[in-house]
Amino acid sequence: MLHGYKRVQTFYTLYNTGGVLSVTGDCVDMTLAEERRLREFLAKPPILLRNLSKEELSVFMTAVTHDSYSNELDQLNASRGLVSKSESYERLEFLGDAVLEFLVCERVFHNTEDTEGNMTLFKQDRVANAKISERVLNSGMDLDSVIRISKGTDIVENIRADCFEALVAAVYLTRGLDEVRRIVDDVILV
Repeated sequence: MLHGYKRVQTFYTLYNTGGVLSVTGDCVDMTLAEERRLREFLAKPPILLRNLSKEELSVFMTAVTHDSYSNELDQLNASRGLVSKSESYERLEFLGDAVLEFLVCERVFHNTEDTEGNMTLFKQDRVANAKISERVLNSGMDLDSVIRISKGTDIVENIRADCFEALVAAVYLTRGLDEVRRIVDDVILV
């Protein structure tokens, strides 16, 4: 049994009881090409996740879905007579932001003798959107290639950083804190 499986179940139960559709059902949520591209992305460094279940993959698909794209998806489903409320990465970003900040604080606390003020400066340097975006680009992970965003919307540093934080949450929910720590070490704390 995978670490965090129960949390993933609970995560989607909460969404479903809130009237939000998950990846399963009659609504268009992801194409086979998007699924393949996301699986390939997740299998490469620094993520290195393979053999994800459909349920786990749906968490990651949500993590790379900008609200502009989820709105377009809802309009597409409505044009087919289907009622849906597709999720964007915003809820996952909220959790991922907290997990990322915790891991950065944990690192600076355990690995330095810095004062509170210096630890705060270290944290701010690592978790500011501009710095996250820069480190994601420098890591070579090519996050931009899997971000689902509406036509005409550019991927700017805030979107890239928010999406990375959402991925942090997806890894946390599906694989646990140790896997997130490994990824954060490789991308943010290098």
